[in-house]
Amino acid sequence: MWIDFEGIKIDKELYNEFLQYLSDKEIEEIFLAIKRPPYRYYIRVNTARIAAEELAERLSRRFPVYRDEYLEEALWIPVRGPFEVPSAARAVVAEKRAAESVYMGSDLYAPGVLKAPGVKKGDEVNVVSPDGQIVAYGVAEMDGFDMVKYRRGLAVRTLRSVYEAPKLRGLEEFAMGYFYDQSMPAMWAGRLAAALGARRAVDLNASPGGKTTHMAQLSIHVIAFDRSRPKAERILENARRLGLEHLIDVLIHDSRYIDRDYPLLKGDVALVDPPCSDLGVRPKLSHAVSMKDVQTLARYQRQFIATAARLARYVIYSTCTLTFLENEGNVLWASEELGLRAMPIYVPRTVEGWRCANCRRFMPNAFDAPGFFLAALGQ
Repeated sequence: MWIDFEGIKIDKELYNEFLQYLSDKEIEEIFLAIKRPPYRYYIRVNTARIAAEELAERLSRRFPVYRDEYLEEALWIPVRGPFEVPSAARAVVAEKRAAESVYMGSDLYAPGVLKAPGVKKGDEVNVVSPDGQIVAYGVAEMDGFDMVKYRRGLAVRTLRSVYEAPKLRGLEEFAMGYFYDQSMPAMWAGRLAAALGARRAVDLNASPGGKTTHMAQLSIHVIAFDRSRPKAERILENARRLGLEHLIDVLIHDSRYIDRDYPLLKGDVALVDPPCSDLGVRPKLSHAVSMKDVQTLARYQRQFIATAARLARYVIYSTCTLTFLENEGNVLWASEELGLRAMPIYVPRTVEGWRCANCRRFMPNAFDAPGFFLAALGQ
């Protein structure tokens, strides 16, 4: 049996697990919040190239931009909406992740198109998600047949989306490597590595490179791993754009086994941000997670934690999900099986972890943030 929060679905067993820590009302508030973006859209200033106040001044000539209250390298832009989207006679169906980006005002590119029956260049179209949710209205920049066949180039120029944030990747400042799109909670992982005095870090789940490049701009040398060549190349691409490649080594390898295959590799900090159930990512148009999914993921995540504990004195563990098993449950497991303890950390705008006072949670219903979990583990 599934509990459905307007397209965000969890099964009854997982719902009952949440009920151990939240009321029915809080669960509903959280999962309905996941359907919409936070009011603040964050970027991280690359302070290795430009001061935060200088970039804020440059960007403010185009749209409102504000400094974060706690993170000096963080800027945020207000997200506008929701807006009513005009109807069009034809539709372009986008894959889920692409549809979620267009929902926020991005243009749609051909690799994100699933189908576009009868669409001709110049047509007014609606962009819709795979389950039929209308996310935007725009103009087709190529024939629908070409979108699907050639899978490259701009497919739909967005004119009105449900929510709207600035199209930042087309800016000169982006090309110059002055900033990186990164959520506010995720920035605290890099800050925590610096607070622990790290000079050398191992990032076990590095793609696309947000936390890796953040640590590098904080003068930490990072050995970044991903087992996928395209993802590893994406880390390098971001590092080069930001001018930080001299502080980052990227290796293609399954990081669950790097202690075995790279026996001399050590760091001051090992960062683990493994694949998870993604229940904190905002906005989500649709998503379904079962308790069995969560149990499988938690076992997988523990393999990375165990390896990280053999690489460094400190392990920073983070996820972008909300379940107990993938978060505090793994921290308690690490305490029992690996002798690691969760250390006190300072992270504003968070709440205490469930059954783990030193763990920190960003909760969508508390501070209008994405759902995010963070803990620092030490021997």
